[in-house]
Amino acid sequence: MAEFTNMPPRIQKTVRAHTGEDEDVCLCLLGRSDLLRPDFVFITTRRVLVLDERYIGSLAVSYANIRCNLLFTEIRDVKLVRQFRHRLLRQARLEISVLRNVHWIDNINFRSARCAYIYITDRIAK
Repeated sequence: MAEFTNMPPRIQKTVRAHTGEDEDVCLCLLGRSDLLRPDFVFITTRRVLVLDERYIGSLAVSYANIRCNLLFTEIRDVKLVRQFRHRLLRQARLEISVLRNVHWIDNINFRSARCAYIYITDRIAK
């Protein structure tokens, strides 16, 4: 798992802007959507927030892109999926189901994914 203070400043600023003052960041994870562009996954006391960095034109200008911002009240089901390649690389995929969509957070370290899965299922059950 990653530390919130070690995340890029632009990502930290975006997370603070999209969370309330009474929300705390409980878990920070890194998923790999691309080789050099990871997914930054933040699980707070109220939501799952997934961000990535996108580049405009050249590599000099970038911005934080919100891939999904899901409240725990919207989440219907969570699955921890491990295919053959995930088992080889000690990784997993989280599949978060909402009313009409399924969000995948792929290539997360298995231990981190398991912690996130347990935390999210506990929050959904409440």
